[in-house]
Amino acid sequence: MRVADGRALVTGASGGIGGAVARRLHAAGAHLVLHGRVDDRLASLADELGARVVAADLAAPDGPQQLAAAAGPLDVVVHCAGVGLRGEFAQADVADIDRLIALNLRGCVLLTRAVLPAMLAARRGHLAFVGSIAGLTGVAREACYAATKAGVLTFADSLAVELAGTGVGVSTISPGAVETGFWDARGVAYHRSTPRPVAADHVANLLVRDIQAGRSGRVVPRWLGIAPAVRAVTPKLYRGLARRMDG
Repeated sequence: MRVADGRALVTGASGGIGGAVARRLHAAGAHLVLHGRVDDRLASLADELGARVVAADLAAPDGPQQLAAAAGPLDVVVHCAGVGLRGEFAQADVADIDRLIALNLRGCVLLTRAVLPAMLAARRGHLAFVGSIAGLTGVAREACYAATKAGVLTFADSLAVELAGTGVGVSTISPGAVETGFWDARGVAYHRSTPRPVAADHVANLLVRDIQAGRSGRVVPRWLGIAPAVRAVTPKLYRGLARRMDG
C-alpha cells in the first residue's frame, strides 16, 4: 500500500498510539484526518501535521457513519480509538460495559462498514486495527475489554479473508502494555512487572510499516506471541500461569 499522497483517517488520535500513528503517517507523506477528543492536544497535533480534525462519538448510534461522511474519501483507516475497563466483572457498571462495547467494537465495525464500499469501488485501500494481547489471551478483571479486542481481531481476520484480491488490505497489531495515558483513563495504573511497557511510537512505527509492506498482523513485543500459543495448546496450563502473573 502506497501511503504517500493518500488520505488517512486515524481514530483516537488525541494521544497515545493514535497520536504516534498520525505522526508516522505524516512522515510517510499521508494527508491526515484526525478523530479523537476535541481538546488542545488534538488541535495542537493537527496544527503540527497540517491535518483536519473531525469530531464524532464513535459510541453513539450514528457516530461511525457521521465520521465517515465528514472524513470523505479515504485510502487508509487506522482504528485506534478505544477505552479500558478494569475491575471485578460482577461489580462492573452496566453503563460502562455498554460504552466499552459500543466504542471498542461496534464503532470499529460500523466505521469499517461505512468506508469499505468506496475502497472496494476504487480497488484500493487499507484497514489497520489496533488490537491487544488481551484479545488473544484473556485477562482477569479485564473481561469486557479483552472480549472487545478479541472481537476486533476476529473481525479483522475475517475481513482479510473476505477482501483477498480486492485491492483492500487488512492488518492488525496486538501490543502488550504501551506507555500511554490509557492506564490513567481507565482509573487503574499498570501493575505487572512483565511485559514491560513499550513506547507508543514503536508500536506506531511497526503499524505503518505493516500497512506499507502488506503485512497481515503481529504481536508487540514479538515474544508475547508465546502466550496465545500456549493458551491454544494447553488451556489449563495457560490459566494457571495467568493466575500467577496476575497475582
